[in-house]
Amino acid sequence: MAQGASIGVIPTTLPDMERRTGADTAQMSLIFTWMGLSRIVGATAIGPLFDNVNGMLVLATCLPLYGATLALAPTWTSLPAFQALVAAATAFDASISSGTL
Repeated sequence: MAQGASIGVIPTTLPDMERRTGADTAQMSLIFTWMGLSRIVGATAIGPLFDNVNGMLVLATCLPLYGATLALAPTWTSLPAFQALVAAATAFDASISSGTL
């Protein structure tokens, strides 16, 4: 259910973020690299916390952070800030996925 809550969210498109941040397509394509790396970090760093500490506490922490970063990412006009927020959202998403499976 936690994962399904964000599936219906329509994110900002890459061409729209290019216009907002003044970046070109090559700069925007780095977001996929950051998403891949942050998915690995989220699953390997935060995922084991579900086993070692109270999993519901970790879930209760990651879900609001995931929602906040997902909601804030399209509002930034700075490309590094946008990339950092999307990477953080992906890391929290991966940690939720790895901890609840």
